[in-house]
Amino acid sequence: MKPLAALATLMTAVFVIGALAATEVIDLPGRWRTTLGLAEETPNPPCRLGLYRDSPTFPPAPAGHWRFEPETPKTQIEGSAVAVGPVIYTAGGSRPGNLHTFLAYDTRSGQWSEPSKLPSGLNHSQAVSYRGDLYLAGGYLEGVEPTSRFWRYDPGSNRWAELPSMAQPRGAAGTAVIGDRLYVVDGAPQTYGVSNPGGPYASLEIYDFKSERWSSGPAPPIAVHHLGATSLAGKLYVAGGRTDPEESTDEFLRYDPRTESWKRLPSLPPGKYSSLGVAAAAGKVVVFGGDDELGWKDGDGSVTPSAWAFDPQARRWQRLPDLAIERHAFGAAVVGNRVYAVGGSYCPGLKPNGPVGTHTVESLPASALNGD
Repeated sequence: MKPLAALATLMTAVFVIGALAATEVIDLPGRWRTTLGLAEETPNPPCRLGLYRDSPTFPPAPAGHWRFEPETPKTQIEGSAVAVGPVIYTAGGSRPGNLHTFLAYDTRSGQWSEPSKLPSGLNHSQAVSYRGDLYLAGGYLEGVEPTSRFWRYDPGSNRWAELPSMAQPRGAAGTAVIGDRLYVVDGAPQTYGVSNPGGPYASLEIYDFKSERWSSGPAPPIAVHHLGATSLAGKLYVAGGRTDPEESTDEFLRYDPRTESWKRLPSLPPGKYSSLGVAAAAGKVVVFGGDDELGWKDGDGSVTPSAWAFDPQARRWQRLPDLAIERHAFGAAVVGNRVYAVGGSYCPGLKPNGPVGTHTVESLPASALNGD
């Protein structure tokens, strides 16, 4: 009887461990998650800082540098970031461990805090700010299924409220606010770890903050996911992204809400990149970081530290100082006269326990956009 009792105890322990791992209460090594049927086996290419770094040689990066800020308490990868006043918030991130993570960085004190948890586990969601509140659109629910859910966070009350959902469930989209409207561009269903993944959407959804209603706009000329977006002078800018699970593009587009028209602009100078940071500062569009995922499972691909500014008036790109840490899948935000890059990863693709992250945060003064 003792052997049978021992076997029953072992089976119970395996069941309990499997249940806890499935709900991410505990974190198991990748091989055990695969053995228990909780995850597909993930390729394991080498990963270290500098191994995939790709910085264009021409034009050369100018003098100046990004300044290191206090590091994040958790590795924010495949989440999003946005500034609400002087505070930068990061929302969600890679599984396991960061799906419910919600962090706040006070740029005045240099202190990080965790004021709340996300109401649902998310990554690849997109955060924006509007009139002192934070809004979070879509993403991959529990890191798996695309969702159309839409949330508002009030920093004053530290509370979340759910708002009307988008029509299209999507993750890895681009978002920006213009006036009293939120624009959500493209995105895709889950593209990794699924058989026959669906392609990205050529789609534009618009949320009116005053009427609290969604509507559709003209579809962009290209369907991508893992893109970057921002707004400047009443127009929406969209940069890079992937056209399939790995292939990136160098497209740079602008949408004018007044004419409801899209326009192609000069291509991204570093080439075909996705998961890049895009922000608006000093009257220019700043594009920085990003990755090329092609062949990452075999140890190929690249991550760039390069940063660029696009002048809409001159229709010309200029090179900015390189990031100290090459990164993709990071948070991008602007506070005052500084552009911030928060977290991310310096290797393309994944490892058995998820992507390899960096806790580093860097900022660049907006004066660098004017050559100062």
